Amino acid sequence: MLNASFRLGDQLIFRNTFLTFNRDQQWAVIGPNGSGKSLFGDGLRGRLPLVQGELRYHFKPPAGLSQEECIGHVSFEDRKANVHDTVVQSRWNSFEEHDALTVREFLSYERVMDVNPFEVSAEHSKAKPAFDRRLRRAVALLQIEPFLNRALLSLSNGETQRVQLARALCLPLRLLILDEPFNGLDAVAKAYFRSVLDHLMLSPLRVLLMTARVDDIPARISHLLCVNRCRVVAAGPRRQVLSRPEVRKLFNNARGTFGPKARVWQKPKGRYRLSGEELVQLRDVTVRYGGTTILRDISWTVRAGESWALLGPNGSGKTTLLSLILGDNPQAYMNDVAVFGKPRGSGESIWELKKFIGWVSPELQVHFNDSITCLEVVESGFRDSIGLFKPATRHQRAAAKRWLREFRLLQSANSPLFALSAGLQRMVLLARALVKNPRLLVLDEPCQGLDTAHRDFFVRELDVLLRSGSVTAIYVTHRPEEIPRSIQRVLRLSKRGGKAVIQ
Repeated sequence: MLNASFRLGDQLIFRNTFLTFNRDQQWAVIGPNGSGKSLFGDGLRGRLPLVQGELRYHFKPPAGLSQEECIGHVSFEDRKANVHDTVVQSRWNSFEEHDALTVREFLSYERVMDVNPFEVSAEHSKAKPAFDRRLRRAVALLQIEPFLNRALLSLSNGETQRVQLARALCLPLRLLILDEPFNGLDAVAKAYFRSVLDHLMLSPLRVLLMTARVDDIPARISHLLCVNRCRVVAAGPRRQVLSRPEVRKLFNNARGTFGPKARVWQKPKGRYRLSGEELVQLRDVTVRYGGTTILRDISWTVRAGESWALLGPNGSGKTTLLSLILGDNPQAYMNDVAVFGKPRGSGESIWELKKFIGWVSPELQVHFNDSITCLEVVESGFRDSIGLFKPATRHQRAAAKRWLREFRLLQSANSPLFALSAGLQRMVLLARALVKNPRLLVLDEPCQGLDTAHRDFFVRELDVLLRSGSVTAIYVTHRPEEIPRSIQRVLRLSKRGGKAVIQ
């Protein structure tokens, strides 16, 4: 980049930026949520108008491809393009659907290269053998052979990450941009993913990593570009950038971004708040799909006033277990599952139960449409809908605005959800989960994608809420430091189909 400036809407961003990415260097872009990391990547790969300066690529693309097409990009946001259903329950139905898109189909030459499967040409005849070689290498490197024939929507978070990366590696790339690649990974999966990145960084392929967490930067990263408010704060060798006062202030003092505020939640009234009432009860629950056992003989009771951490490695069945409680998984009706004292299959509507449950998960985020505003997302929490199909009442709108204000997002109320960074989108969904003062709060990786400041703020505020006795929570995470101190009970799942341990 030589004196580059990009246009985003009616704004100029990353004005007068100079950056040289040499072949012997490994770079990471760091910055807090909303700092512009992903936008910088979009500019680098030609997705934003360059209105000043130059953007030069010093590599020759294969025949028929542009230089921009040789820059790959993998992020959580890429999942949105792969989800065509607007109903969250579709994921669980897809396990048993014969026409569900499989991983093998998702990685096929026709889908990855976006070509007509009935088109026959000399160009494709030459390109496909090279594609097949890249595919075989990617499958072996990422060890995804065991689930090539599984439905894409049935994969766990960690498995999805590996498939996304494999798809990118099927392309003739010269540069690969990885946006928050460690999100949602357990310790073992993260260590494995780091080893994959080490392998890639030793190859001719260059890797550019983007993260909001300094502790996620791989050891082989030699240079850093720190950004904030869509401008470059510092750039250069890793140690030099991390020692800069402005960078240390941006990360080390981030928790001071959020000062104390008045609580916006209300302590709900009603007998269901009495300590000891059973909110969730599972008895000998088993979930199987074909010959694969996801959960085996799980018995678990969650009582009002308790809060639990639900832990376990990627693929152990945590999200499946939550889907039984939420009523999204049809196998809830084949098992002994009761929520708020009502057994599944006793004639109750799942919507009658969901109005007492607040829910956040990575899966939820990808189902909203591109035009929905942040305020509408929070308002949709009152009806548990993916979108807003009925205007909110004046009281509901006021409550939604109070929660956006609590999370310092009121200024984004009328902005599209997907105009925000992935981390700030998660804060909007947290507001959505809390807006109706739920009896049960189900949090599946709620801090995924949040920088240190937002993570500490949310964990601290949630801890106050749980200690007040206002809500009972089930909290899923792979990072122990994200668990609020008030959560003392743990249900730990072992590998897929294994035993559960209550601690």
